[in-house]
Amino acid sequence: MARLLIALCLLFAAPASAQTFNAQEQAEIRAVVREYLVNNPDVLREALDALETRVHAQRVAAAEGDRRDFSIGPANAPVTIVEFFDYRCPYCMVSLEWVNDVVRTRRDVRFVFKELPLDMHEQQGAFEASRASIAAMPQGRYFQFHRALMSFEGDLTTARIDQLARQSGIDVARMRRAMNSEEVTRLLEDNRAVAADLGVNGTPGFLINGEMVSGYNRPLLDQRLREATRAARERREARR
Repeated sequence: MARLLIALCLLFAAPASAQTFNAQEQAEIRAVVREYLVNNPDVLREALDALETRVHAQRVAAAEGDRRDFSIGPANAPVTIVEFFDYRCPYCMVSLEWVNDVVRTRRDVRFVFKELPLDMHEQQGAFEASRASIAAMPQGRYFQFHRALMSFEGDLTTARIDQLARQSGIDVARMRRAMNSEEVTRLLEDNRAVAADLGVNGTPGFLINGEMVSGYNRPLLDQRLREATRAARERREARR
């Protein structure tokens, strides 16, 4: 172990000006590191596990913390739920009841809405609906519009989207002016990248304090929410 630490210090801790090892010395250092890892593979597994945990935490933080997304609930809520959704996904539409219940009854949950229109629903208006809802966000009626879009059965044509926006109290002309902006396009592209990083390949996807629930399964969602709430409470009590 001591030889390994010395080798690693020589490789990584010394100033660049001091790293003047010749080829033989470099080979000897690598041999020491290799020998230790071969004889102690658990160390490598632990390092890989730690790296995976850190990368996952960074990806979760990116999903939870994008201020461009609409969210409901306290910023410091102990539980954060991120929903990846598509306005023409039938399971997303069914899950709206659960989303409404959580938003209405839980003051300890922050709910983040992440637009993820899927290619298979492009012809049904999913992409246009997502652009419209993002563009309308500054008007302060996002959740009303979101529920109207998600509740509508059938294709979301341009005329229908405008009608639902108007009924939700949105200035349609202002919304239309913003829909094809670079900012809206970038958010949708970033959402897709975040979803890919987290392994979301369909909708809905619910990220509950970093744990993914794919698809809509209300008993499972309720269970994961209870577990997240309990774990958050235990962490809070442990800090006292």
